[in-house]
Amino acid sequence: MKTCYFSYFLFLLFGVFNHITVYAQPDSVVVSEYFSSIHNDENRLRQFFAEMPKGGDLHNHLTGAAYAESYFKFATEDGLWVDMATGKLYQPKDSTKGKEMLRLSPDMPNLHNTRMALIDKWSIRNFNPGKFPLGADEYFFGAFGLFNTVAGKHTVELMQELRKRAARENVQYLEIMLSSPGINAAKIDALCGNDFYTRYNDRLQKAILADTERAKGREGTDKVLDDIFKEWEKIPAMSKWVDKYVAYIDSIDIHSTLSSGYDRTPVCFYQGYASRNAAPLVVYAQLYIAFKSCLREGSKLVGVNIVSAENSEIAMADYTAHMKMFRYLDKATGNRVKTSLHAGELTLGLVKPEDMCSHIREAVFVAGADRIGHGVDVAFKEGSISLLDAMQKRQIPVEINLTSNEFILGVKNDAHPFMLYRQAEVPTVLSTDDPGILRTNLAQQYVLAAMRYGLGYYEIKQLVRNSIRFGFMPEKEKQALLKRVEKEFATFEKMWRKNISLIFVRI
Repeated sequence: MKTCYFSYFLFLLFGVFNHITVYAQPDSVVVSEYFSSIHNDENRLRQFFAEMPKGGDLHNHLTGAAYAESYFKFATEDGLWVDMATGKLYQPKDSTKGKEMLRLSPDMPNLHNTRMALIDKWSIRNFNPGKFPLGADEYFFGAFGLFNTVAGKHTVELMQELRKRAARENVQYLEIMLSSPGINAAKIDALCGNDFYTRYNDRLQKAILADTERAKGREGTDKVLDDIFKEWEKIPAMSKWVDKYVAYIDSIDIHSTLSSGYDRTPVCFYQGYASRNAAPLVVYAQLYIAFKSCLREGSKLVGVNIVSAENSEIAMADYTAHMKMFRYLDKATGNRVKTSLHAGELTLGLVKPEDMCSHIREAVFVAGADRIGHGVDVAFKEGSISLLDAMQKRQIPVEINLTSNEFILGVKNDAHPFMLYRQAEVPTVLSTDDPGILRTNLAQQYVLAAMRYGLGYYEIKQLVRNSIRFGFMPEKEKQALLKRVEKEFATFEKMWRKNISLIFVRI
């Protein structure tokens, strides 16, 4: 029995316009009218978005973007051990550390069941909150520590996986959070001399505490940051570490480039980042290396971020200090480095209400962020209307991660501030965050946005353009990508005009 699901569109197509007028319409108009008729049909939307040019994915963590199936393949080939009780991978030398240790290999007994069990532990597939003692956010962030042993050794293969998926999915640009600069307390002393870490981390911690308590007569955070920066500028080993980090990122980029057989190969650039859950001097050192690396001629690093759970103890206590680090480094490097900051990845219940009052505001007004990642708790901010107004005037876009926010924070539909940003005319882009762990892709983010918020086709196209317009890539590449997207949209709309005719033949 033929469905009348598209009756509205057929009426519009054949009832209102005559045959000649319809065929005189531009392809984009026909496609837009068809799109309006399917906004509640998830399968039709998925069919549509699978082929639509999607511009860029600006918020994408490499290790979280790769699927668990890939990690399992690499782990079996490398002969790693796994604790089946937790899902954590170990090198052979550490094979006695777990409780239920099992050696992985491509020809191991019970290969399929082991693979299925580990995919569940390394992603949100089949997540059962009743069987997990902590929240979904802890489950999500804990997954990274389970497969890190194999991830670091196969970075090139992971990047190739991302590039191939982007090419198949018609994504033109990837801006990947690929790797931190690898700085810790021991490395700081190795580069800067014994006792450097203890001396300056202690000063920095005391200054942060004094600023928090507004203690008079104590040196402030900015003064200590300035002193440390000047010390690092005089240490050749720090400059050499910048060179090493840039070379590492560039090497991964070169060796993960796809062959000429992929005719829709995405353009790739990268963000350096710090982990916000480290000691303050470690965070500052990671940011220092990342900022400096972006300034190296020819570097593929184009921006700096700060990552990890925003609600952890250190991240909450040192949040303002981290924003001051960004502010200081931005000024010290001549305002030439772009920044995108994870901010406002919080919701009511995850933290106390008063802990959601200032993070996005500080990211904008203290750190001077060029983009905001997540921005979920904006409605809880003090002075949220003036904040949104400032973001609109400064054209600071928000990277919207719908699947991520739904799983980690339990925020979706009208509880999500997506429409609050759009109504305030704050630029928005859709991105995936960690599509491997979350078992999703960029097309699905467009499906969710269309179904949940009733976006029209031209609004969708603007989201795609935003994802190129607000990318951190060099201007020459940006202009080329903007032209490429428009060309691919023209091809897509021409093809879908034909597809629409075929669809209506069968209904």
